[in-house]
Amino acid sequence: MTINRGKEPIRVGFIGGGLDSAIGRAHFGALHIDRRFSLDAGMFSIDKSANHNSGDFYGVDVSRAYENISDFLDAERNNLDAVIALSPTPLHFEHINLVCDAGLPVISEKALCTNSKDAEVLARRVASEKKFLSVTFTYTGYPMVREIQRMIKDGMLGDVLSVHVEMPQESFIRANVTGGKPEPQAWRQLDYEIPSVTLDLGSHVINLLEFITGDQVARVSGIASHAGEVSALIDHVLAIGELDNGTPISLHWNKVSLGKRNGLACTIYGSSGSISWAQENPEYLHYGAKDGAIQIIDRSHPLVKVASESRYQRFKVGHPAGYIEAFANLYQDIADDLLNFREGRVSDNPYTHSAADSAHGLRVLEALHESAAKKEWIEIKR
Repeated sequence: MTINRGKEPIRVGFIGGGLDSAIGRAHFGALHIDRRFSLDAGMFSIDKSANHNSGDFYGVDVSRAYENISDFLDAERNNLDAVIALSPTPLHFEHINLVCDAGLPVISEKALCTNSKDAEVLARRVASEKKFLSVTFTYTGYPMVREIQRMIKDGMLGDVLSVHVEMPQESFIRANVTGGKPEPQAWRQLDYEIPSVTLDLGSHVINLLEFITGDQVARVSGIASHAGEVSALIDHVLAIGELDNGTPISLHWNKVSLGKRNGLACTIYGSSGSISWAQENPEYLHYGAKDGAIQIIDRSHPLVKVASESRYQRFKVGHPAGYIEAFANLYQDIADDLLNFREGRVSDNPYTHSAADSAHGLRVLEALHESAAKKEWIEIKR
């Protein structure tokens, strides 16, 4: 395995991510924006026709669009620099282990696994065998999210008094195009050790919370319920809790909020100021100062230090950068980590997410649903 430097892109293959998977197109777009990667091979779908069509759409030679993972890894282990796991989350544990067996670095779509036990097994394997595994939590690639992280770290808000993060969506209650009941992917219609809605949305909420604050959740108390039109799944979750430093937090995610396409948002209240950000309007921060002044902050604002960096200025301010660009920012960081890994250097990148990070997040989510079942506070296992 040789990771190309200079003008040569990092060569990757997909497991999953076919055209029937929205996330595949998102990864494909993000990979290519900055020309750090090339998608050269893959096993895109277990459906033969979908696999062929996906490879064709992605520009992959038909001979390198494989019908099973074993053939893919056997043929490509010496031709690729990394494999990106985009299969449904319940399959990640098996697929990531197979890629590690083949001696290739892994980039995995969140939430890594359906439970913390499997994620911890992967984290231990990565550490003991000196493997590479990075997890894509896309929203931390937004420049303004990284700006919030910097503002909190630099004390711009004073002491953090409380943090709220939410991710309401409508996909389990909004009618489909024919006026009938919503029909999500089959694997999303099953609850696992952690309910599907929490694996999907709660993983982002916890990751964003801990990313911006630089602290971890210590204990939680939650409630979980069903309100939508997709079987009897848990689809609505609310929680309160505390970070390790005692900061109060409130959390909310669901798929039954009509009018909310993807309402990921956060607000941080501090002793000197507050800051709010919403994913559907990602170029702006709403800042409230101690003297009562309110400001709308964009990438060109004099208070901004991170989001104004040249790497985020693919085009000038006033031309909003969105989800795919945020994903591309994260892939830039993963590319740097891969090169450091290849050269035997320890990467201390504050913007990427490890298997251990994901395992911790899954422990938080397990504790939250244990709390909902027992109706009591639950401390996070370490």
